[in-house]
Amino acid sequence: MAIQSSGNKDSMMFYAPRNASARMRSLLYFGLGVAFLCLAPAAHAYAGESSGTPAVPESTAPAGGGALPVPYTPEESTQLCEANFTEVPDFIGGTLPVYGTWTLTSSGEDTHGAIARLKAFLGKIPDTRIAHEEYRGSKGIVDIIALGPMFAEPSKVTVPRYAPLEMRVEFDGEMGATSLVIRPWRKQQGTRDILKYAACSMLAAAATGKMPALPEQLKKTPMFNNPFKKNVDPQFGDEGERSRQGKDALFQRAEHAGKAFVVMPVLRFLKKYPDMSVDQLREEQLVNFWLDHTAMVEWRRADDPAAMIRVGATWSMIERGLDGYVYALSRNGKSDYTIFIVDPGAYELKGTSTEVRRAPMPDMSAKAWSDRPSIGTASFKATKDTEYYKTQVWQDAKYQTKTYTETYCALMSATTGGCMGFDVATRKYAEQVDSAGYKEVELDKQVGGLVVTTELSRPFATFKVGKGDVVFADGFILDGASVAVDHDACKQTSEDVASCSMKTFNLIRVPIKAENIAEWQGDRIGVPSLAALFARAKPAAITVASGTSALPEKPGTFEAGWGTRYSLKSK
Repeated sequence: MAIQSSGNKDSMMFYAPRNASARMRSLLYFGLGVAFLCLAPAAHAYAGESSGTPAVPESTAPAGGGALPVPYTPEESTQLCEANFTEVPDFIGGTLPVYGTWTLTSSGEDTHGAIARLKAFLGKIPDTRIAHEEYRGSKGIVDIIALGPMFAEPSKVTVPRYAPLEMRVEFDGEMGATSLVIRPWRKQQGTRDILKYAACSMLAAAATGKMPALPEQLKKTPMFNNPFKKNVDPQFGDEGERSRQGKDALFQRAEHAGKAFVVMPVLRFLKKYPDMSVDQLREEQLVNFWLDHTAMVEWRRADDPAAMIRVGATWSMIERGLDGYVYALSRNGKSDYTIFIVDPGAYELKGTSTEVRRAPMPDMSAKAWSDRPSIGTASFKATKDTEYYKTQVWQDAKYQTKTYTETYCALMSATTGGCMGFDVATRKYAEQVDSAGYKEVELDKQVGGLVVTTELSRPFATFKVGKGDVVFADGFILDGASVAVDHDACKQTSEDVASCSMKTFNLIRVPIKAENIAEWQGDRIGVPSLAALFARAKPAAITVASGTSALPEKPGTFEAGWGTRYSLKSK
C-alpha cells in the first residue's frame, strides 16, 4: 500500500447551475456583485488607492533590506492576479476542483500589515469569517470561509445546495508576493468570473492593488481603466506574456530576499499512462492513477518543521499557494522537473500522503502497539469518493414540438369568388427526435477509500541548501508498494481514523542530472532570470538514512531504468 493526500476534498465553491434560468444567473451575479461593490470604497482605501495615508502602517522594504526589484503599480499587480487566475481541471472526476492565482505587491511588504488590510476588507462582506490565521517569520497564512450569497449545485445531481466557499491566502513579505487557492467540493463547479473577481479583490486588498472590474462590466468595458496606460511596458499587454514576466519578477524578488531554489523531479503522467482516455483511466487504472495523482512527499526544515517543501505532480503554486512549485519543465523522459522557492536550511524527508481509491480500513489488533514505533506510523482516514460508470437504461421515444406557418385566404369576394385578403396561420406538430430503446448513460456512485499519511520517526533522507543557492536534487516518489504495516500494531484513534506501525517503508529515488538542467539554461521558457539561475545550478548532496537499502531492479516495471527503490525496515 502507498501513501498520499490531495488536500481538502470536502471544501466548496460558488456555482451558477448550468440549467439555471437567465434570471437566476443574473440574480446570483447581482447578489455577489452587491456584496463586493458595497465595500469597494473601503477596499480601495485598503488597497492603497485612498487619497490619504493607508490605514495600516507598513514597511516598503523586505526583511533583507532595500526596495524590492521589479516594482509593480497597483494596476499591474491586479492585472497579474487576473492573468494568473487558473482553473485546474479534475478530468477524472469531471469537475473543476481547484482555482488559484497569485500576484506581486505594488507596495507595503509588511506581512502583518497586508493581512490586516485583507481582514479589514473581509470584515465588510456579510457572513465571511477567518477560520485560521498564522505567521511564520515573513510569511502569513489566512484560511477564509465565506457564507454569503453563493449558489452551488452538484454536477451530477439536480437538487441545488447552498455551500460555503473555503479559500487560503498566503503572503510572503520578503518577496512581496501573495497567493489565493480555492478548493471546492469535488462534485461542484464554480462560476469562473465571480471566483476570479472575488480572488483578485482579496489579493488587491492584501497587495495594495487596484480593485478589479465587476463581472457584469467585463463584457462591456475594458477590464481596467488604467490611468498609467501610456507608461505601461508593452510586456503587460498579453496575459500569457504578463504571467511569464510576473514569474521572472518573482524569481528576481526571491533572490533579492535571500531565498534558495530547489529543482526536483516528479512523475510524468503522459509516460506512465500513455494515450489513455478518460474512460480508461476511470475504469481500468483509477486506483493507480489516483494514487499517483495525489501523492506528496514532505521535506521539513530541521530547525523549523513548519517550513516545508511538499513535492508532488499536483502541488503547483496555483494548486497549493506560495509553497507549491513555481514552474514545471517537461521533456520526453519519465520525469517532469519542478522548481521551488524555499527558505535556506537543512531539509529532512519526514512524511508522505496519498489517496487510495476502493480501499477498506486495514485489519488491526493492537497486540503489539507501541507509542514509539521504530520507523514510524501510517494513518488511515476513511473517505467517500465519487466514481462514474456507464450502464444501459430504457428511454422512451422523444418528441419535439415544432411549428410551421401557412398562408390562407381570409376574405372571399362574393361577386367573383376570388380571394380579396390573405392571412398567416401558425401550426404545431410533434416530430420524433430520438427513438425508443436502451441508451448508454453515465451515472455516479459513492465508493469507500482512504487518505493515507505517514510520519517517520527519523528522516528517510536529508539535504542542505544555502542562501541564494540553486540546487537540483534527486526526487523520491511514492507508489502503491511504499508502505507495509504491522496489522498487530494498529489502533483506531477515532471513528474514521486508524494508525498502524510500519513494518517497511520505501520510496523510489529518481536521479536528476546536470545535463537535464542544462537543457533549460537557454531563454526558451521566456523567463530570463530563471535561465540565469539554472546557469549556476549545482547538485544537492542527499544523505539517505542509515539502515536504508537499495532493492534490486525489477525488469518490466515502470521504475526500471528510471529510479531505484530504497527501503527502510523495522527491526
